[in-house]
Amino acid sequence: MQQLSFSSNKSRMMMALLILTVIVSMVLAALGLPSSKASAQSQAVFRVDANGNITKNGTIFRVKGASWFGLQGRYEPASDTANPRGAPMEQYMGNVFWASTSRTYDSDIAEFKAMGINTIRLPVSHQTFNASDPQGSAYLKNTASVQIANSRLALETIAKKLDAAGISILWDIHSCSNYVDWRKGRLDARPPFVDATRDNYDFKREDSSCAASGNPASVTRIQAYNTSTWLADLQLLAGFSTSLGLVNVIGIDIFNEPWDYSWSEWSSLANQAYSTINATNPNILIFMQGISASNGNQDGSPTTIGTSPHGSDGVDPNWGENLFEAGSTPPSGIPKTRLVFSPHAYGPSVFVGKQFMDPAQTACTGLEGDAAGDAHCNLVINPTLLRAGWDSHFGYLKAMGYAVVVGEFGGNVDWPHGGASLRDTNRFGYLNNDTYDLQWQQAFRDYLISRCILDTVYWSVNPESGDTGGIYTSPYRAGSNESGWGTWGALDTRKTAILNSIWNSTATCSTGPTATPGGPTVTPAGPTVTLTRTPTRTNTPTGPTATFTRTPTRTNTPSGPTATASRTATRTNTPVGPTATRTNTPVAPTPTSGGGSTCTPTSTITAPFTWDGAGVFCWQSSNLGGYINNWNNNSVTINGVNITNLYMASSSYPAKIGGFWYVSYNGAFAWSHFEAK
Repeated sequence: MQQLSFSSNKSRMMMALLILTVIVSMVLAALGLPSSKASAQSQAVFRVDANGNITKNGTIFRVKGASWFGLQGRYEPASDTANPRGAPMEQYMGNVFWASTSRTYDSDIAEFKAMGINTIRLPVSHQTFNASDPQGSAYLKNTASVQIANSRLALETIAKKLDAAGISILWDIHSCSNYVDWRKGRLDARPPFVDATRDNYDFKREDSSCAASGNPASVTRIQAYNTSTWLADLQLLAGFSTSLGLVNVIGIDIFNEPWDYSWSEWSSLANQAYSTINATNPNILIFMQGISASNGNQDGSPTTIGTSPHGSDGVDPNWGENLFEAGSTPPSGIPKTRLVFSPHAYGPSVFVGKQFMDPAQTACTGLEGDAAGDAHCNLVINPTLLRAGWDSHFGYLKAMGYAVVVGEFGGNVDWPHGGASLRDTNRFGYLNNDTYDLQWQQAFRDYLISRCILDTVYWSVNPESGDTGGIYTSPYRAGSNESGWGTWGALDTRKTAILNSIWNSTATCSTGPTATPGGPTVTPAGPTVTLTRTPTRTNTPTGPTATFTRTPTRTNTPSGPTATASRTATRTNTPVGPTATRTNTPVAPTPTSGGGSTCTPTSTITAPFTWDGAGVFCWQSSNLGGYINNWNNNSVTINGVNITNLYMASSSYPAKIGGFWYVSYNGAFAWSHFEAK
């Protein structure tokens, strides 16, 4: 018998293993199951420096991010013929079967990178990881050429593509369930949810729960979730860097909007999350959101609700925004070099809070949500009031040397019209101004820049969020162009202007208040618990029901749910207060004619210039900087061009008159504002 050498045997064994590996990979691919790959390239190491800056391999890394959602689940309308009231999990990417385009995942990612995005937040739920879940495989709406067989494979495929493009990945445990989705405020959330009594609304989930016990009789679907399952999910995500060969994972947003916990409860859970993640991947950061103004709503005893201190009596925090106690009692088990506080903040297109009520309309004081719309309340965006709230909720942390990354902000800049839901348009359509949310976002931008909080993740890059839209526009309009849902248009330049101002800011800024907040003596605003929610309406399609006959006709599906402010179902039908009469409104200066319009008498200004307050002025300037912005004014013109309560980039400035621009300003309030920067 011929004897084989050791090297020959070894070569044959290696060949056999290689063949077996190829066969296994082919079988897994055919079944649509994920495969793993060891990382051959060194993973980036992310840390937080002593000044609260995030660093990547020792170099400061400014987060210029956006959420790209779909895989965490959403609501399929009851009228859908194939999957009524389902919770499909599929990444939106602008190419749906009833309106096919040339878009691919690769082309989308290339566009993200071209617009300056360097970080993508990927929301998931526990069910996303299950390659066999029919909600992630059987009801796909993307065009066949770009469909990915199941949600797990889609998550891994998209992550690899982002990583290969050099875009950092922020994993996000977005919910305890693809069915419950945004409603949850805790790991074991159970009904009643905040939209339980909402009128003219199809998207309720009172039949679904993340709790194994203590559920009301309405629950027929239990997807039990608990601390152990959550920690296992975090461990899985932390391990993806190695198993998928990813080198640009910045961190894990450990649980989206944990608004139903007290700070001590949430801090304890965050400590456990860090221990689990760090044991698997010591290179990434822990993103920890805030809580809200209340707790204990979904713990099985909905009649016993606790309050959480939040500092500012005039502004209730959004879900995930309240980090008031974090400064005095940070999570003890997470090193400061690994911790990122990540608040969420939104304006009126997501929730009409009491901070937006016109103080001149006294009948509306304290109203919010649907009650404010039913009472036909006027709205006012007051940056001074809002800044006080933001400072106490999270802004002060930057001055303490913590990393602060705004994990979500955004909104429908044409609200209550544009892509707003029919429910919002019908309730708030009496408002004669479609710039409220744009004003809010611009005020938030200015606040962030002034506080050196320049790391942000916008909600969202894709436009399928019913109450916020996206950076991409969409032709979808509720009731008039339902089939436009799922398709992407041009970038919304109003949103990109806001983002570019933050991401590329070189302005000198302050770190805000130096007092240490979070003390036990602060009394939450008012005796009534307020449940202010944020906009992660990722479960709810803003458009048509997709059928598998591939016909373009869609049922009239309302866009995402509108936030409720209170668990109380009964509305008091507060009568409409009188329309505010502004007796202190000054007389505007009279424009003079000439190649455009000037004004008199003049005083000279130059950028950067900011004015807050009531009055009538005529400013002459040869330098107005890169943009003009103003809000809460009666009128503002530049060389006769009306820019009242609008943002104008320098490229749109009218021609100078004799080497100058003439700004006519008429503001009636202490919070009337003009800036040229």
